[in-house]
Amino acid sequence: MTRSPLRWTALATLTLLLAGCSTSPPSPPTTDATAASSAGNTQVVRIALAADATPDQVATPGTQLLAWHPEEGFALVVRSQSSGLSAQGGTSGEANANRFAPPEVQGSSVWAGGRTAWSGGNGSASWQKLTGNLKAASENKVSWKQINLVDAWSHAPKLGQGIKVAVIDTGIDLNHPAFLGNLAPASEWKDFVDGDSTPQEVKGTAYGHGTGVAGVILQIAPKAILLPIRVLRPDGSGDVSTVVQAMDWAMKKGARVINLSLGSDTPSPALNDMLRLAASRKVMVVASSGNSGDEKITYPAGNESKLLFIPIPNSYLISVGSVDANDVKSSFSTYGMSLNLTAPGERIYTAMPDNGAGYWSGTSFAAPMATGALALALAENGTNFLTGFLTGPLTTLLSSDGKNIDGVNFSAYRNMLGKRLDLAAFLKDTF
Repeated sequence: MTRSPLRWTALATLTLLLAGCSTSPPSPPTTDATAASSAGNTQVVRIALAADATPDQVATPGTQLLAWHPEEGFALVVRSQSSGLSAQGGTSGEANANRFAPPEVQGSSVWAGGRTAWSGGNGSASWQKLTGNLKAASENKVSWKQINLVDAWSHAPKLGQGIKVAVIDTGIDLNHPAFLGNLAPASEWKDFVDGDSTPQEVKGTAYGHGTGVAGVILQIAPKAILLPIRVLRPDGSGDVSTVVQAMDWAMKKGARVINLSLGSDTPSPALNDMLRLAASRKVMVVASSGNSGDEKITYPAGNESKLLFIPIPNSYLISVGSVDANDVKSSFSTYGMSLNLTAPGERIYTAMPDNGAGYWSGTSFAAPMATGALALALAENGTNFLTGFLTGPLTTLLSSDGKNIDGVNFSAYRNMLGKRLDLAAFLKDTF
């Protein structure tokens, strides 16, 4: 059989058309010496594939395969400047390094408030040892009443049982008692920062972030299964490549919901590919909106479904901002037309590393409330929930069931806060 020639295009990322009948890797085009990565010496490159393509066809020196999906027509690789891969006459992919971070790291003043809260400052509860499950911690009773959590459980008695939720973050405290019995098998854990299977929190600027996020999920859905995946360094920074790999890993391990309490100030074509893949497989993705307090929603939360070109009539991406106990937009919470939902995100009591517990503030801790809500619904009604609930383009998580909070907020925020999470109304009307 003959081998098709390669064609390279200069879209947002590279496109390589491969002939499925080829038995050896084709020669790459001539390297474009002017195509240098703004993030160092690596870039994430998209490769379009024939359905019968093989990994050997894209294996060239200086490349690393991130995601391989010929059934979906694409692969994602990281390439170095010396790999020989480049576009002719155009851009050569997207910058890889230091693109993602938790919004609490991006918004340093909010993060500082969260950290002092659990270390005893600002008049907040001091960091304390936790010896058991956090299920609906009484310290959050105001937030639970606000979202009708206890009433919601009467409509979701399985409490998320059997639903695997990927926490893609700084890792978690793997030995924390709050997670006992709620972790996926250790063989499924992954650390894409250190390249091993131990996604343990590491002390640094962002220490405790992933543990706190995971603790909120389990307070909403106490019987859900957590799949811990580490993509952020101790300082909170993360690369496109690690987030892409983590999403791919989560889907392959059967995650039904992916929590992304992180974001970037620029869109990522590679991440959009993974969002489309998640949508095609009916995997829900929940993302925090950011903590800048303005209309600059971070990505992927800033992606509206119409911008993703998802090849099915539903969006499986949900963006979440934060409100206070009175449903007023948190001063730090980013907002905008693409914001689907808000949830309590101020002084949320949750797990902390080293068997601790304490308070955090930020959209990172509002997002996992929506993640927990989805786990509750999926456990009760499985794919029927997705089929019935997502029957059209998704503009809010709860459609008419969420609380409209425009009336208690400034007119400048009208139609830019989505609906406020009401778990009981959502679950009651879903089933």
